[in-house]
Amino acid sequence: MKIKDQLLKITFIVINLLAMVPFIYSQDVGATFCWHYKEIYGGHDYLYNQSIVKKGLPTDNTHWSNNVEWWENMVEEVDYSGIDFIALLSRGDSPNAPDKGNGNPKYITTLVNAMNTRGVNSFKLAIFDDCPNSWTANKNWDDSKGTVNSSTDPKFDCGAINNYKYIWDYNLKLAIQNIPDERRYKINGRMVLIFWSVKSTWMTNMGNGNLKKIIEHIRTQCQANFGFNPYIIVNRNWFDVDPTCNNPSVVDAVHNWFSSAGNTSWTNYLWNGIKTGVVIPGFGEPESPPFIDPNHGQTLINGLNRTVKDGASLTLCEGFTDAAESAAYWRSTDKTYYDYPNQRLNIVRSYTNKAYTNTLTVEAEACDFSTDLSTGNSGGAFRDGDLDIIKSTDVNGGWVVTNTQANEWMEWKELPLLTNTKFQLRYKSSAEASVKFSVDGASLPTISLPSTNNVWTTIDAGNYNCASNSSHTVRLMIISGTPEINFFKRIVDTVSGTEVTMTSAVKIYPNPLNQEVLSIDFGGLYISNAVVTIFNLSGQTVYQTKINNTTHVELDLSGILKKSSYIISVKSGQSVVIRKFVAM
Repeated sequence: MKIKDQLLKITFIVINLLAMVPFIYSQDVGATFCWHYKEIYGGHDYLYNQSIVKKGLPTDNTHWSNNVEWWENMVEEVDYSGIDFIALLSRGDSPNAPDKGNGNPKYITTLVNAMNTRGVNSFKLAIFDDCPNSWTANKNWDDSKGTVNSSTDPKFDCGAINNYKYIWDYNLKLAIQNIPDERRYKINGRMVLIFWSVKSTWMTNMGNGNLKKIIEHIRTQCQANFGFNPYIIVNRNWFDVDPTCNNPSVVDAVHNWFSSAGNTSWTNYLWNGIKTGVVIPGFGEPESPPFIDPNHGQTLINGLNRTVKDGASLTLCEGFTDAAESAAYWRSTDKTYYDYPNQRLNIVRSYTNKAYTNTLTVEAEACDFSTDLSTGNSGGAFRDGDLDIIKSTDVNGGWVVTNTQANEWMEWKELPLLTNTKFQLRYKSSAEASVKFSVDGASLPTISLPSTNNVWTTIDAGNYNCASNSSHTVRLMIISGTPEINFFKRIVDTVSGTEVTMTSAVKIYPNPLNQEVLSIDFGGLYISNAVVTIFNLSGQTVYQTKINNTTHVELDLSGILKKSSYIISVKSGQSVVIRKFVAM
């Protein structure tokens, strides 16, 4: 009887623990991603939905084909959004015509390089075949040697085997080979290829099994060239023009896109037991119907509720960079349909399995609001306004906020904070400084920032506890000094409540060091798997050791240090402590 009672108690505890965990959607969420030259220029030619970044990165005069920084920023924005994949709108290469800048697959290598530079591995890459452009328009552009750019005249003959090269050789093959296997988005171990609409407006001879033959050709070529059988998702209207495609042996899943004319911002199509969703945040301009009102994010929320929350195995958000149709998700300066720049990214993240991930990196230059006491962007980089920004010299590239001073601040809306949150700040400074975080207007303790001799350093910068994982307004204020700020991380705080943190507990002595042994005391905290590193003021490592299972350590530095100032770093798990000391 006692054993039965204990089992009931354990079951009750488990049920209650599960009830406390926020609901996390397990389905994959992705977005289409286009690199039309106007989008690389930040969509600044459009009335709405312009990117937060400058017209061209690094300057307005940077030609889209030579741009690298735009891709670096997009990688960070996709990573920040928490989505599982982006579906690349590859629109084909034209070997007999000039590049018109609307999605040539050769630029996928620039994206992959940017992912490597930023150190991002959080999302994968699928292919989205924009059939009217990649089939019809690309063939016409190539045949005319760059004089005819039409997706309607002449139409693409789907029954002509010689035309297959525009689908495979000049587009899909190039796109796939530019994506390393480890970066490919896969379902059941098979890379995903998504196809858009086929209509008599753009194509001819689609019936009689011709679309099925195209799919079979793609599968055969994928297997022959890359050794895999792709997971193919098509638009439902493929079945209307070629019913032989309506078979699980031909396609793997089906989407039903959306209808701007029908004012439908989402679909969730069930076929062969698989639900595939499509969502847009809004569409078009009220001055030029059809128009779907974003309604300050509510349209996107409604769509994600009816797709992700309603059991879609895959939800495709159209389209991450689609400012041309006012449907982009990127950070935007748009004050008509955005409440703040990061709004759509935050909404999407809240429906992914990374809604409350243990680690979230928040870029300083990408804040929603700020107060900068000097006029203009003294660094001239990234965005317009008064916030001073320069290109980062830190690992993984990006941008940093520079020329800070007391009473300047950066603020982010609706950041997902954990029940036990720790902030970690990435900064560098030539002198001592101080900052403080605030959450929903409530200030956290001021954090002292030791001089790092302009070496990039991460430091614990405060803790915040709340009743449950939830969204909050976070502000970072400069209290003193002029530190450069790269980013902060919101991580899970494994030492919560009133327990002392490693940051405040660690004591390093004697300082100045006038003997051969430097002591580190962890204030009673039991430290394991920590790395102790000592740098000179040029940033060079002069000493490093590992320590484990201890509350106190003594470092024998005889013959190692000269008479000078040094920086010591103690890193254990997610916690990093930085101190400055002098050797006499």
